[in-house]
Amino acid sequence: MRIRFRRTWLLVLSGLLLLAGCGGSDHVVVQVQEPGLVGIDDNPVVAVTAPELRVEYALPGLPGTSFVVSIFSDQPSDGDIAYDPFLNAYTITEGPDRLLFGVDSLDPNRPEYRAFLDFPLDGSIGDPAIPLDAIIISAELAISVNFVDFAATVPVLLDLVQYPLGALGAADYASIPLAVQRFNLFDFDAGTDVFVDVTALMEEAQVRALADLQLRLLVAP
Repeated sequence: MRIRFRRTWLLVLSGLLLLAGCGGSDHVVVQVQEPGLVGIDDNPVVAVTAPELRVEYALPGLPGTSFVVSIFSDQPSDGDIAYDPFLNAYTITEGPDRLLFGVDSLDPNRPEYRAFLDFPLDGSIGDPAIPLDAIIISAELAISVNFVDFAATVPVLLDLVQYPLGALGAADYASIPLAVQRFNLFDFDAGTDVFVDVTALMEEAQVRALADLQLRLLVAP
């Protein structure tokens, strides 16, 4: 299997790339220590593994009352983008069953992937809507981690972004985020559900009256 043997090949590949880095190239930066590659499940048929946003909110005029809702990501609007630094090319995948982010050290060109998640907040895909006047109490992102390769710890940036639904493009790969937070994933997270507090990002989306909470996952520098 491709994933199962990656760690073995990394030792060989790192040595070869170290030698290649001595060739004097002035436009390729060779990194022997890679930040890792992560796969997360995105299957709407299997709800237990689909990315999920859980929000608790209150409404003005209803003191002491709160509401808790779950919103699954809209898979056709999810996707990932891989940037190949050697070919200076982008590969865009929309609606896959597994999203990738991080650096694929098994590929000689070492493309970097960034993953995108879209959570409609207006009820447009049948999940509960978040009222525009809702006061966010808490928000949590739940993701099912498929694998974590090449690193024991993967530092992750979680960006609040905006991108066109059904038209993910190369410009979205490095677009300026509206807000950012950090968290870590670990190799022992593979095969488990990971929960990330995204209250600050949800509050920002609410302040901006966004119809969707759109998130980009990438490896932190």
